[in-house]
Amino acid sequence: MRKIQIYEEALCCPTGVCGPTVREDLIRTTAVQREVRDSTTVRIIRYNLAQNPGAFVHQAVVQRLLAAKGMACLPITTVDDRVVKTGEYPSYDEFETYTQLKLNGVPTVS
Repeated sequence: MRKIQIYEEALCCPTGVCGPTVREDLIRTTAVQREVRDSTTVRIIRYNLAQNPGAFVHQAVVQRLLAAKGMACLPITTVDDRVVKTGEYPSYDEFETYTQLKLNGVPTVS
């Protein structure tokens, strides 16, 4: 099974709708995660620094990136433990590449 992990900054919630501004990147990420939830070929796991600090400590590549670049490298996206993106969430097209799935339309905020 393909494993996509996203190491995120400290967030109050992962949806992107609970704050002073709506974050389209979080809405997209949450929608894609929900879409692939029942897949037998891919799993997306998100780690929030505030809620899952142990995940950051136990992943050496994440520790190295944080030590070298600080919080600016978050979010960090890995596919099968290989870093594929830092500093921003994957785009919809990148999610299709990482999951190797044709995804349904994902809502966006205009």
